[in-house]
Amino acid sequence: MKYLAVVILALLLIPSGAEALTFLGGDETLIDTPIPDDVVVSGGTVTVSAPVDSLTVAGGTVRVDGPVAGDIIAAGGSLIVNGDVGGKVLAAGGEIELNGNATNALVTGGAVRIGRDAVIERDAVISAGEVTNEGSVLRNLTVSGETFTNTGTAGNVTFEQEEPESALPGLFTILTAIGFLILGLILVRFLPGPFKAVVREVEESPILLTVIGFVAIIAIAIILLIVAITIIGLPIALVGGLLFIVALMLSSLFIAYALGDVIVSRAGWKPGPLGIFILGFVILEILFLIPLLGALVQVIAVSLGFGGILYALRGARAPGAGPGAT
Repeated sequence: MKYLAVVILALLLIPSGAEALTFLGGDETLIDTPIPDDVVVSGGTVTVSAPVDSLTVAGGTVRVDGPVAGDIIAAGGSLIVNGDVGGKVLAAGGEIELNGNATNALVTGGAVRIGRDAVIERDAVISAGEVTNEGSVLRNLTVSGETFTNTGTAGNVTFEQEEPESALPGLFTILTAIGFLILGLILVRFLPGPFKAVVREVEESPILLTVIGFVAIIAIAIILLIVAITIIGLPIALVGGLLFIVALMLSSLFIAYALGDVIVSRAGWKPGPLGIFILGFVILEILFLIPLLGALVQVIAVSLGFGGILYALRGARAPGAGPGAT
């Protein structure tokens, strides 16, 4: 159960439909007219008050009042689902409320509540610090958390109580972070050209490269497994796998520099490349330590960084190519 958050956060970056997609974004996004399509939306505040086919959403505050014909895949600081969902709800966030009907629910958060009018037609699996069920789960309700209040109904209830995790990082975590900090400083100092080429790609198209990077990670992993099945392809898979792992390990370093660059540019500071990297790295490591949110940040950082590496390599082979190239 304690790995539920990681599973959900990986699923959060997979669009729920493959036939058609509508992408939306902005600081405040309102969907008030029906969209007969699979919708992917991100923003500070997202409100869905009209019907959509399916919904993949990430935002600070997310409110879904309209019906969703298919699945909801959501991440947010605050998530409230009032509309009925024809499929499943996969969600991760700080505070999550499910007040409508759904087929299945797989949810992780700081606090999760199933409202009194909600009906989960099959199963609900919830991992959170505080869990409250006031509604109806017709089959199995599986809960992992620190506290669980059940005033609703469920066919079968399983509760696994968890002890609060320490917010302080362990020695191994600290040593690993120091090692990556030193590695990042070496790359910034001695390979500034290639390093900043990846950072430029990341800063130009963060949302696009996050999606591309995540899909590419899954695709490459599958390809390597298929190649490794044959005796002839095993050495190729081993070498390719090592390069793949190295790229994944380096991915968040580029995001650290990009984060530091955004901060210093807005603050008007001029600390130099090494100072920019250190600032971004420290802030990113702090974000990684936040329960639940940290796992989401790690998934996004690795996906975005890997996407930046792919596009930087593409740009090196074909000058002028980039996310916006045609």
